[in-house]
Amino acid sequence: RGMTSVSTLPGPAAIRGTRGACVARRRDWTTRPNFGVLASASKSTPGGSGNLQSSRIKTNSRTRATSSSTASPPEPPRPGFSEKYSFLNLASAEFPEDWGEPGAKVRYEDSPLDLALMAWFSRKIAMAIKVPPPKNISYDEFIALCFLQMRGRDYQGQRDITFDIMTSLMPPGGDKVFRKLFPVNKFSLELNAVITKVVFAWMVGPMEVRATLDNDLGELLESQVHIKKCRWLQESGCSAMCVNMCKTATQDFFTDQFGLPLTIKPNFADKSCDFYFGKTPPPIENDDALLFGCNSLCKTGQDVGVESVACHKLRPYEGAGAEGA
Repeated sequence: RGMTSVSTLPGPAAIRGTRGACVARRRDWTTRPNFGVLASASKSTPGGSGNLQSSRIKTNSRTRATSSSTASPPEPPRPGFSEKYSFLNLASAEFPEDWGEPGAKVRYEDSPLDLALMAWFSRKIAMAIKVPPPKNISYDEFIALCFLQMRGRDYQGQRDITFDIMTSLMPPGGDKVFRKLFPVNKFSLELNAVITKVVFAWMVGPMEVRATLDNDLGELLESQVHIKKCRWLQESGCSAMCVNMCKTATQDFFTDQFGLPLTIKPNFADKSCDFYFGKTPPPIENDDALLFGCNSLCKTGQDVGVESVACHKLRPYEGAGAEGA
């Protein structure tokens, strides 16, 4: 059985390292300036308004990072390892030596159960976009189908296809039953994290559940799901596919349909990602994920590596530091 390649991510040392180090790395790419402080300074100093505008422009340029930029110093080499994952640990992933490097590839061997899920989901997408389903079931064919889902559709149209597919998986009234069975509490959030680690592994690769305080309850919960290196993001190389078809659609589905808040934070630099069950996401138009540029691996990328240019398939960013904000 052929093996497909996937992304670059933090190694075992980073994965098993101290929580502080993990949080620090995660904050490196998400930290944004406090414009409230800047605004206060602009009111209390002569010419403050002009200084604020200048600060916004400079900060916005600095924050609109491309997929090739990094803010943190180089990490030590990450030793390779193999890992069993997904249903009954029947699938496997082989992480090469120094797999944190951008060009390093993780090799996957899909299990029969994973291939069955891949075929089923591919048929759902094909029916939704009115194209023939793939004749051969492979991850490459699945990614090709996802690019067809993007063709001729804007960011909202891409999101809607995925959202509608997820909604179609529920029986009538399923959302109401889910809300009764899984109110927003420790049990519900931690159980959904465990389910996600297994059920979606065929799509994104190995995951692990972590403890976090980053939730609306303000409690230490095992409700964070860390994707070591997202297979979908690495194989597609597409920032917009990640944001429009996964992040936005999945956040909306859990938060709005199920009443279970979910925030997804992709890291476009190392292709890792974190799901935070129980954390209400910001309005998507204010999400920092909209600031990232096209990836050099994306076959539809434009202005790759150009500073301050976001991916052309993302919705306009309207958060702090945006023009006119």
